[in-house]
Amino acid sequence: MPPPRVLLIDDEVHFTSNISKMLTARGYHVETAASGEEGLEILKRSTFDVVVLDLRMPGISGLDVLKKVNKVEWDAPEFIILTGFASVDSAIAGLNSGAYDYITKPIAIKELTEKIAAACKRKLLRQEGTAPPHS
Repeated sequence: MPPPRVLLIDDEVHFTSNISKMLTARGYHVETAASGEEGLEILKRSTFDVVVLDLRMPGISGLDVLKKVNKVEWDAPEFIILTGFASVDSAIAGLNSGAYDYITKPIAIKELTEKIAAACKRKLLRQEGTAPPHS
């Protein structure tokens, strides 16, 4: 089985670089994008199991990326929203838009890898028709 494919979308390049290195060391195939716009372009040409994206970014927000991806006809990945600005409203908005889960910064790599593994399992079940589709 190939390693899970993860796309990290976050405008904090240092943060994204560090998380990418940690996930790669744990066997994930990781690509990064520094903006919502760049993330959407990557999603148009590649498939991923999970997208971990920042909720607040200049330009296209993480929530907007999530909404755009869930409207198109490709094999949509599972989404994990992350943010340094935790609030119940933003968590609910992300989950209502189809995100699998929500995590706040600073993140623990163990927690992130557990959430990614669970999201990969959900995507597989969804593909098999045994999990509910995205909202």
